[in-house]
Amino acid sequence: MSKNELYHDKGNSYFSSIRWDVISLIPGGDHRILEVGCGTGDTLIKLRELNKAREIVGIELNYDSLQDNCNRLDTVLVGDVEELDPAFEEGHFDYIIFADVLEHLVNPPAILRRYSRYLRGTGSIIASIPNVKNYRVLLDLILYDKFEYADAGILDRSHLRFFTRREMCRLFDQAGLDVVSVQSKFGSGHLGNLDRHLNYTLGKYLPGKSFLTVQYLITATRRNAEASL
Repeated sequence: MSKNELYHDKGNSYFSSIRWDVISLIPGGDHRILEVGCGTGDTLIKLRELNKAREIVGIELNYDSLQDNCNRLDTVLVGDVEELDPAFEEGHFDYIIFADVLEHLVNPPAILRRYSRYLRGTGSIIASIPNVKNYRVLLDLILYDKFEYADAGILDRSHLRFFTRREMCRLFDQAGLDVVSVQSKFGSGHLGNLDRHLNYTLGKYLPGKSFLTVQYLITATRRNAEASL
């Protein structure tokens, strides 16, 4: 099965959300921004509307999700990021976004290494990655011997790699990047009563609350970035 086939049954909502959490990590400014796996391009478009970007570039595997917004992006590349060889200039982008993308790749360290050369010296890579150490995944494993894939979420059937916080940081280190911040997302907008109780109770005792984290937001820079200015 090809990567394209993994996404045939995904609804449009899978590709179309604006990533406000990512947007919040980018200050206002005259930035050049590349988003790998940009979906409908809505996050990039919103970044420009908020005066956080002057150039927005998207890479997307699924053209059908992007076509309505193609003309609103400065540049669009369609294809598998692991097979593309873009002609970007080194040091061109201020920010490169991998929002829920790295876990879908065969060789995520290689992609991070390849794309980090397109990052200017003081620029940042921003990534979001699901946390497989989340208590819902662990409870299903421990109590029910289950590791069942789903249409979306931590065990999305199109995920090829699974990460804990430690392995995420190791991934960036392997790619020659320094992690400068890690933020937890708890999915509070979707918590049921049991989730809310556990979030309150376990959060007081578990260091780092890693069992409650649904997803991590990671910001990283090129190693020895100061030397490349």
